[in-house]
Amino acid sequence: MKVTIVHAHGGGFTSYDPEIGRLRTDALHRSAKLRVVPVEYRLAPEHPYPAQVADVLDVYRSIEGPVVLLGESAGGTIVLSALLRLLADGEPPPAGVAAISPVADLSLPGGSFVTNDGADILDRDALRRSIEAYLGDAEAGSASPSRGDFTGSPPLWLAVGTAEVLLDDVVTLATSARESGVSAELRVYEGAQHGFEFSGEYPVDADLAAWIGTLG
Repeated sequence: MKVTIVHAHGGGFTSYDPEIGRLRTDALHRSAKLRVVPVEYRLAPEHPYPAQVADVLDVYRSIEGPVVLLGESAGGTIVLSALLRLLADGEPPPAGVAAISPVADLSLPGGSFVTNDGADILDRDALRRSIEAYLGDAEAGSASPSRGDFTGSPPLWLAVGTAEVLLDDVVTLATSARESGVSAELRVYEGAQHGFEFSGEYPVDADLAAWIGTLG
């Protein structure tokens, strides 16, 4: 199945580096050998939630043929939220959704924020500030993918590193999705910190491409 990847970048909901964005989309194109359409979504705090979700949905709806939504870090949160909006509104969902190290629960409850403190490059306080900018007047619970209803979802592909502070929340998300009857593949990369997809040390893009090849 020839799909288009709609890609939402990371950057803590508040920043975007076009050069890094191009490097990432180029790497995805080489690995998956598929068309990759980047979404330069509006940034917080000037544009709080759900502006970013709306921007991903606008791009998704503009593309003919099957689509895989893909996001990293904050972008993973956004594409999962976009999927939940499609499901809630009864719109046709994408062929699949992939999220690398998403902020699954914006209240950050996971125990790995303690156990992996100092092992990861992400700082909980800095992440909280980014989340506050993203949420604006919204509640963390209403904007957290892990608290959404994935019933009827297409397959999910989730990836996280064992050294990440986000580890437990991503595992919880995968478990919740599976309990809703959703096919949710979880890849946990040993020793990986946040942003491991940029390091070249882990086969994340090859694993992602192989998963996309199973959709159909």
